[in-house]
Amino acid sequence: MATASARRAKAPDENGTHSGRLLLRMPPPLHSELAQAAERHGLSLNAYITRILLGTMDGDAPARPSGNRLLRYAVIADLVLVAIAAVVAVTLMIVAWP
Repeated sequence: MATASARRAKAPDENGTHSGRLLLRMPPPLHSELAQAAERHGLSLNAYITRILLGTMDGDAPARPSGNRLLRYAVIADLVLVAIAAVVAVTLMIVAWP
C-alpha cells in the first residue's frame, strides 16, 4: 500500500505537472558505483543521475566517465600484448629446443 507522500510524488499536481520528486530503489552496488562516479565528476548523486537521464532522453549515450572506457581498452590491449608475447616466447622455446 502506497504512502500519502508516495502517491503525491506519482500524481501530477493541480496544474498537470509533476513535482520533480522520485523515489528510486536500486541495487546497493549500482548505488555505490553511481555515487563514486558522481564524486569523480564533482556532482551530487542527484545531479549526476539527472544528467545521465537527460542525455539518454536526448538520444545520446549515457554520460559515463570516459576514463573507465579508456582504462578498459588499455587493459584489453595489455592482455592482447601479453598473449602475443607468450605465443612468441613459446614459439622461440620450441624452435631453440635441441
